[in-house]
Amino acid sequence: MSNVVIPHFEVARVGRLPRSILDRITWWPSVGLVVAVAALLWLPRLKGPIDLRYDAGVYYVLGSSMATGQGYRIMSEPGAPEGIQYPPGLPLLIAAHQVVLGTTDAPVVAPVLRRTYAVMFVAFAIATLALARCFVGPVGGLVATVMCLVQANTFLLSDMLFTELPYALVSVLLTLLLVNERFKERPATREALGFGLAAAGFMLRTAGLALLFAWIMEALLQRQWRMATGRALLAAMPFLLWQVHVMRVQASDDFRQPAYEYQRAPYQYYNVSYAANLALVDPFTPELGRVDAGVLVRRLGSSVLAVPKSLGEVVSQAQGFWSAGIDQLLGVKSVAGQPYRKVVFLPLFALASLVVVGWLTFARQRQWFVFIFGGVSLLLMCTTPWPSQFLRYLNPLTPFLAMAAVLGALSVMKWVPAHKEHIRRVAASALGSLFFATAAVQAYAVYNSFLVRHHGTPLEKTPSKTFTSPKWFYHERSWAGWSAAVEWIGQHAVRGAIVATDSPHLCYLRTGHLAILPPMNPDPHEVLRLLDDARATYVIIDSLEFIDVVRRYTLPAMLADPSRWKVVHRVDDTVIYERVAQSRESADLNSERPLAMLP
Repeated sequence: MSNVVIPHFEVARVGRLPRSILDRITWWPSVGLVVAVAALLWLPRLKGPIDLRYDAGVYYVLGSSMATGQGYRIMSEPGAPEGIQYPPGLPLLIAAHQVVLGTTDAPVVAPVLRRTYAVMFVAFAIATLALARCFVGPVGGLVATVMCLVQANTFLLSDMLFTELPYALVSVLLTLLLVNERFKERPATREALGFGLAAAGFMLRTAGLALLFAWIMEALLQRQWRMATGRALLAAMPFLLWQVHVMRVQASDDFRQPAYEYQRAPYQYYNVSYAANLALVDPFTPELGRVDAGVLVRRLGSSVLAVPKSLGEVVSQAQGFWSAGIDQLLGVKSVAGQPYRKVVFLPLFALASLVVVGWLTFARQRQWFVFIFGGVSLLLMCTTPWPSQFLRYLNPLTPFLAMAAVLGALSVMKWVPAHKEHIRRVAASALGSLFFATAAVQAYAVYNSFLVRHHGTPLEKTPSKTFTSPKWFYHERSWAGWSAAVEWIGQHAVRGAIVATDSPHLCYLRTGHLAILPPMNPDPHEVLRLLDDARATYVIIDSLEFIDVVRRYTLPAMLADPSRWKVVHRVDDTVIYERVAQSRESADLNSERPLAMLP
């Protein structure tokens, strides 16, 4: 008869429990294993610059502004507007690298940032293992840690200059601090470190509000009133300081009279606050207008419905990897809509159910910080209008959700009566099969991601392409076309040229020319007027899949009046338009052109 033991650690007891022989003999082998997994995920990609696409570009630009003493400004934009969307945690880290290296040039700093993220990833792996062993024991902790590390978004997002990895590390370290009894004997040290980690979490991303709130509630639910009051006062400091900065910028003349008309439009998601951006029904379709109570209710409802599948995906892999894995297993060509693909919902919802059971077990064990942190994070996520981004938003919670999945499985086995041997065997077989299938899909996702990366466009023009050549994940043909277009602009554009593109910050880092997002307006003539007001010189019509703003709004404007814009260069599906009769004597708006990111 099997005997499943569920670890039931009261918060006040963790760290004081006697370590079993199994704990002692498995710690270092377990550390060695997770470090080996982390190293295997990083060794092929230690070369080259960290990925500066998407949000990473604006983080880097903001860091450069701070490193050069120009304040918290988006220097890639005309007028260098002050940043108010992202708190300055990650830009500060970038600025520190730039100050130490004595340059803001991306070709010099970005490779060092990549190695910093590699070290951070190993530290995250060890910290996750230490925390998971507290909650689900040595074997369960190892399983949960490996599940977390090989989840595609964990290693994909660690390849990018995003906040996900440092925020996840801070969250795990703060939880370790709170459950460790040794620090309870040194309350001043614990509270100082706790405030530092919680504040760092908020300064890394606005969703870090969940860390601050859970840190306060953890003391409140333990009826430690003085501690809860102190934490509330401390937590208010970073939050209020950031809000004061945002309100000051929004009240400034520069905000009210921007460098070009639509620079601070609500859909300009990099140039406005989250509140302004989320006030739109759809920030990528601004003509739909602003939200009202009905829209907010529908948004919340649709988000809640998307959560179960997302929970299953974040502890295993995205639905697409499950479907592709089945295709590979059956030896058939991937075709959307195949009936058998609906089978993938079964393991995803089964895993989500285990996560929910485990999360409720956290509450039963009075692990209030973990329980509240996860719950508030989910609530904040559900207020956004981007269900397609849920896996990214949930990524910093992956360690906790993986622990919850393992804890849920152990709880299910505990519920089965000991004398029901046949039921226990069925339950154990079903759970074992579920975790085996999860491991198989995760292995396939790792293989597939690195295979696609290997065959992707390299970042260096060399005669040979090896597995460890500098590359970015999913740097596909459309990105290669965009990069070639930007390289052409860097070689041919006059000083003072302004480029309208979906990726303005990376364009600036590649060329040194100011760059802006194109306007989002369904009227082609209004788009032309707004581009004129912004003094745009070039427009890049790309074929990038992550956003189709230029194809929906800008391309019709280019075609509506060919006398004002002409095609000057084409790379596959990427087209560059230049303004006709653009003055070659425009003022030089660039202080210093940084070196190109790529050759």
